[in-house]
Amino acid sequence: MDDVEESVVAKSTGQQEEKDMALKDAALYNVLSSKKKMTKDESGYKEQEKSEELETNNYNNQACIKCKFNLPDEKKCHIVEGEINNEYGISNFFSSKGDGMLPGDIVWDFIKKTGRKLEYEEGHVIGKGAEGYQCKDCKYYMYSDRCLLIKGNTFMPEMSCAFVVKIGNGTDL
Repeated sequence: MDDVEESVVAKSTGQQEEKDMALKDAALYNVLSSKKKMTKDESGYKEQEKSEELETNNYNNQACIKCKFNLPDEKKCHIVEGEINNEYGISNFFSSKGDGMLPGDIVWDFIKKTGRKLEYEEGHVIGKGAEGYQCKDCKYYMYSDRCLLIKGNTFMPEMSCAFVVKIGNGTDL
């Protein structure tokens, strides 16, 4: 796990039950329902000063890169619109590993309630994921090259998306 971003681990591993949904998780559910992210103002997004604020407010443990809603390579967030700063950005919806539900399980709950899978683009699908965080490692991957969360005809085992939930983690299916 040397080159795996903290946000990948935060959004794909951990034990939980559906009753663990937190207020911050409901924000992702709202984004999925409306297909519209929050503005930076609505989410309280700000960029912390690089040294003073980080040390005085103990924000060194809270930055976008450590949030389960972070898409590090894209410098995007599942909840906040626009480009975010991975190292110094923070919003009111910061959610670390172990806080609430995993994003993939929130999507699964959304699909169960609405009957609508995510469009391919909404899933941020990539051709090759980090080792240990690929489709073949995800509990929502079906070995018929399909995904339970995202529309599409072919999901190869080495692919990945923004909603991977490692087998044995999250809520029970």
